[in-house]
Amino acid sequence: MSFFSSLMGGTFADNRVEGDRLRARGSLGEARMAYERALRKGKGVPEADLAAVRGVVAACRLELARRRLAEADGLAEAGEVDEAREILDELRDLCEAEEILAAVAERRTRYEAESARQMVDDAREMTEEELLAVIAGTWTEAQADEYAELPEEFVRALVASHDGEHARAAEMIRAVLESADLPIEPRHAWFELGRELAAAGDDPGAVAALERMLGTGDGAVDEELDGEVTVAALTQLAQCLARIGKRPEAIAALERSTRTDPESHLPLLNLGIFLRSGPGERAPSDLERALGVLERAVTLMGQLHPDFRVVRELGLTLLELGREDEAEQTLYAVVEHEASRGTHDQFDPLAAVPLARLYEKRGKLELAADIWRHLAVGHDVRNHFAYNREAARLLLAAGGDRALAGRYLSRAEELARTDEERAAVARVRGDASPA
Repeated sequence: MSFFSSLMGGTFADNRVEGDRLRARGSLGEARMAYERALRKGKGVPEADLAAVRGVVAACRLELARRRLAEADGLAEAGEVDEAREILDELRDLCEAEEILAAVAERRTRYEAESARQMVDDAREMTEEELLAVIAGTWTEAQADEYAELPEEFVRALVASHDGEHARAAEMIRAVLESADLPIEPRHAWFELGRELAAAGDDPGAVAALERMLGTGDGAVDEELDGEVTVAALTQLAQCLARIGKRPEAIAALERSTRTDPESHLPLLNLGIFLRSGPGERAPSDLERALGVLERAVTLMGQLHPDFRVVRELGLTLLELGREDEAEQTLYAVVEHEASRGTHDQFDPLAAVPLARLYEKRGKLELAADIWRHLAVGHDVRNHFAYNREAARLLLAAGGDRALAGRYLSRAEELARTDEERAAVARVRGDASPA
């Protein structure tokens, strides 16, 4: 796991020096994380040194908040008002300086006006020509060349698909493909039919269409087909096969996709995810196979621009294998990467939730509570009740700030919608009562 070693460990002095270096070059998010690592390694360090580092952390947070405000203003000016408001939502957790809180309040008012104007601007519906241009922009060159030879009804079907009429779109595409006077022998168009049938709930029909496109060979690359579309078709085929109870065939389709594009880590990621968590009964060897596949994906993606979806899946697989030290290190790398970019409210729940539960299992209650707190203000609004409740529960269990725990508990109380949820809040509130 040497890939992650630079993200962990070190002494107070090491991390402080690293923080100074990163701060000097303007990488404030990474610098702040280094300083905070230094504080976590501060046992036995003189209080004056600890206080100095805390001061630098506060300075980094303030400057990061100023940068995020500037970013929000840029987004608002570009018409991306919702994205600008998302930044405002995260700033209270990033920095509570009066300067920042006042700026956030002012911008909330201003962005509301921007949003109202944008709603008027967006009221104009996209013309059919604009919609067709958007659809065509998703095609590869091979698809565009093939589809240009097909009747206009084929493109009309894709417009119907865009409107959510997948069954009708499938009927229209099938009619085109069964036409006796086509100037070419379609191949990529069968992918479109398979995709529409799958969206309409006809998985057996989708499998037949996708297999018609792909052929039933031994996995060799078909030069007549676009490789990118072939990988997408094999991935769709695997999903359909899994839904009709054909797990081994689904795995075979994903394995074929790795041979179709051997230079890309994405087919390996898809295969690794399926081996760990795909539908059907998992074979005893599937987890170890998934680990090997994901380690190959790490090698292919390289370290310059790592795909943290691979890192997350690797951590989840290690966790299921019982390799908790490595799982903790790997899942933490995902969370720290997001935190280093100043996106605390965008923590990936798929990585953060299992990491929080692992921290709790291993007695690291304060770290677990910190993750729940960030999730409680994140983009996964659907689960905010659970995140606020867990933040309160872990803060209390860790002996933390009871007033802070009370605020999260009050939020959970407001979000509770069922008797069961209200009872869960009451249980936590009972823990908060004086003995």
